[in-house]
Amino acid sequence: MSLLVIWCSPNQEGLTAKCKSALVSGVLEYGMECSEVHLNRLNIGRCQVCSTGFGQCAQKGTCVLEDDFNRLYSLMQQCDALALVTPVYWHDMAEPLKALLDRVRRCDCKVNHALNGKKAMIVACAGGSGNGAIRCLGLMEDTLKHMGMDVRERLPVTRFSSDYMPKAIQSAAWHLCYELNEKQQ
Repeated sequence: MSLLVIWCSPNQEGLTAKCKSALVSGVLEYGMECSEVHLNRLNIGRCQVCSTGFGQCAQKGTCVLEDDFNRLYSLMQQCDALALVTPVYWHDMAEPLKALLDRVRRCDCKVNHALNGKKAMIVACAGGSGNGAIRCLGLMEDTLKHMGMDVRERLPVTRFSSDYMPKAIQSAAWHLCYELNEKQQ
């Protein structure tokens, strides 16, 4: 069994990175395989809205753009569960994650349905006032539910909760692994 952690932030030492590390720690503490992908290191462009709005994504479940998307989408299909960790920008997820999820949604909803029923955990890290964390989580959850994913945990983190939320994230990741393992047996 495996959990794929997809995270994005230009700051590899900031709050988002700290929360991602706590999540990975919880998975490894449980003993489950964990892979992490830092979206800022990949080349994933935004959807080009091919053809009449849906191109190859609606026909074949793949994207015509030649970047890192199809490889990452394949990893998302293969994992047992998915965790997304993002900084909050203007009450929303970071642009690299938006670009990824827009393209995944087009491929998955029309053809593949590979993410349908897959368990997910989402974390939104707001370094400013923290006011956008809840809205960001809602937008992320709406997108994942559109693909039929089962969002098991939604964790808002602000600079005011940054001391204790990483421990909560670690625990939530451990419990998600436990749930996956119990379901498997």
